[in-house]
Amino acid sequence: MRVSVIIPTFKRAEYLARALRGLAGQTRQADQVVLGVREGDSETAEFLASASVEVKTVPTSEPGVVASMSAALAMTDGDIVCLLDDDAEPLPDWLERIEGRFAKEPKLGIIGGRDLLRDHPEMRAAEPTTTRVGVFTWYGRFLGNHHRGGGGFRRVDTLKGCNAAARGDLLRRIGFEMGLRGAGAQVHWEVALCLDVAAAGFDVAYDPEIRVIHHIAPRYGVDQSHRGGFSPEGLFDMVWNEHFVVSRRLSAGKKIRHLLWAVLVGSLDAPGLVQYVRLFLRRDPRRNGRFAITMRAICSGRKHRSA
Repeated sequence: MRVSVIIPTFKRAEYLARALRGLAGQTRQADQVVLGVREGDSETAEFLASASVEVKTVPTSEPGVVASMSAALAMTDGDIVCLLDDDAEPLPDWLERIEGRFAKEPKLGIIGGRDLLRDHPEMRAAEPTTTRVGVFTWYGRFLGNHHRGGGGFRRVDTLKGCNAAARGDLLRRIGFEMGLRGAGAQVHWEVALCLDVAAAGFDVAYDPEIRVIHHIAPRYGVDQSHRGGFSPEGLFDMVWNEHFVVSRRLSAGKKIRHLLWAVLVGSLDAPGLVQYVRLFLRRDPRRNGRFAITMRAICSGRKHRSA
């Protein structure tokens, strides 16, 4: 099999260097590495000019990770296309394990693995592993947990885009959801992709032995989800994207359960009624704003229809 790797990057040369070093140290070398680079990113351009790495670069004038990945994907020719964040450093057997899984699983459409987070090393080292990874629960909640997944290879509902790989022909045919809000990470593009792969009749799977070290680089723009920051626009975009994706892809019953969970429970970041009460008891000064933004984004995202 021919294996391509695409990496969207923007002004994170120090982290990109680690990602490329990880690729250079693979037991099975990539046949093609393509970087999606935003026009005007002089930091990345200067790094690549001085680095001795063989990669293709594809410029894009549009902001956002989806535009960057789409431009890079169009340049690939691999039977397998691997998706790697610029702040994720793959372990030496990363590509070997990915290729092996696709060779063994003819119905496998996309696979993801564990990202070993480096934001709080002591806390992460003490975290227990779990087998509940990438699941859409019966009561309507999306569970992540990709960073602490245990167990073996299994089918799941969703993956994390910093460490994933798909069949090349399938991915180039499906593409990435272009209707998402945001000029940075554009949260929940992975949910859209995984649901589209499943709808095409292929399996979505998780293997915790496919691992990367996730160094957690800073994000540019308003989206500071999982980076310790907050912005009203970033929260609106995150919630809007999730409900836009769900409203266009899930069955009627699953959409209803997802909506009920979001409105009645939610999360501390995007609170429904239960989480709003928790924030109230904590005297969180942003509780009213978070709740209002979340409800507005839910309504807007579910009503929206892309052109």
